[in-house]
Amino acid sequence: MTPFYWGSLALASALTLQLTDRRHWLTGHLFLIAVIGILLSAYHRFSAQASPTWQFMLVGAKILAYTLLPIVILIVGISFVRYSYRLIRKEGWAFHYSLLAIVGGVLVIMLVLSVINLGVWHSRRLWQLLGLALLLTAYFAFSFIAYLLACVMTRLGRHRQIDYMIVLGAGLMPNGQPTRTLAYRLQAAAKYYRVQRARYHQPITIVVSGGQGPDEVMAESTAMRQYLVDQGVPRDAIQEENRSTSTIENLKFSHALIVRQQPFYRAVIVTSGYHVLRANIFARQLHLNLTGIGAHTPLYYLPFAMFREYLALIVMYRWANLVVVLGLAAYYVAALVRLI
Repeated sequence: MTPFYWGSLALASALTLQLTDRRHWLTGHLFLIAVIGILLSAYHRFSAQASPTWQFMLVGAKILAYTLLPIVILIVGISFVRYSYRLIRKEGWAFHYSLLAIVGGVLVIMLVLSVINLGVWHSRRLWQLLGLALLLTAYFAFSFIAYLLACVMTRLGRHRQIDYMIVLGAGLMPNGQPTRTLAYRLQAAAKYYRVQRARYHQPITIVVSGGQGPDEVMAESTAMRQYLVDQGVPRDAIQEENRSTSTIENLKFSHALIVRQQPFYRAVIVTSGYHVLRANIFARQLHLNLTGIGAHTPLYYLPFAMFREYLALIVMYRWANLVVVLGLAAYYVAALVRLI
């Protein structure tokens, strides 16, 4: 079967998912497979019919791509390390801020080992190990791009009239004020509240969701409510859910609070833009008719936030990812020993 067949099948599946329920990471994978399949098909068709001049240019493009790949890996690796260093200087030390530096270091080490092996060691076994590492790196790069696509796709759709907004907590500072991330979520909620009131002229209730952590001076929901009041939202339009300690509990407890007042409600989740996809997935798994809208994230913090969110999705779907990794490794080893 041709790449065009698989690309078309993936595109049809992705569109079906998107139109029925856009709260899937799989949608991003399918769209990416569709793009790759269709581009490969177009390339094969063009290269088969190309004139000698175009054939020469295609060969030159391949050589250029192979030449640029190590340079791109080096730039990405160094950029990851530098970004982690700058983030730690700005936000303070935390292990998770160093994750991108670890990934960047691994990429640079792979590249250095390749150069040394090419010029000095000439070890066939090392080439085989580096080939497996490159294959697995390509898989995780593919799934990260799929995450980026799914982040875009999950936020597409028409805004509808709502009765409730659920604002997810994101921690408090030592003085009890919302963190910058939480402040952006609350600002987005206040803005969306005003838009809905101006458009539909119907009452809307904002449910602020977040309990009190061991290092917090009050429940997050209390600080969130006061922040929204300071933003001009009427106090009686805000309700607190003050028991939750995770996104799943945010959604569960907020749903339980709302459904006691209005069993058939229309609501949205307000969270950070990079977090919308995972919040939507949790809502789908809990069988809640909720979709997310995204709040602003500072540019300096966005790469780390998206990478951390991607790792959270890897953990959420750890068994599926483990099966894929083991399958790729088994396929690679079988190819080396000429079993396939």
